[in-house]
Amino acid sequence: MEKFNKWTIFRANLDPVIGSEQGKSRPVLIISENEINDLLNTINIIPITSLKDGRTIYPNEAFLSKDTKGLSIETDSIILCHQIRTIDKRRISKMYGKIEGVVLQKEIEEALSFQLGL
Repeated sequence: MEKFNKWTIFRANLDPVIGSEQGKSRPVLIISENEINDLLNTINIIPITSLKDGRTIYPNEAFLSKDTKGLSIETDSIILCHQIRTIDKRRISKMYGKIEGVVLQKEIEEALSFQLGL
């Protein structure tokens, strides 16, 4: 069985969706705590999308470089902290790696805090 740890990026199938929700099969970042992930059949995730030329990165988003150590993602991306979801672990497939850098983890936490007003 796969280990679903906080800061790990996996591919997940987010369909079906409604309206402006992020869908399709895409990378997602696990943000729920490891102890909770071990207990429940669900995990809290943030969808990730590829960065398009000229796209602004907002305060409730975080930049994820394709060159981030420990990850195997193909393109520069944006972590969409305004699209937080809880999903069943059965939606998860391929693992891309783990965000180990404390600076990037802090940037993500700040974007989440901005989104949630914390």
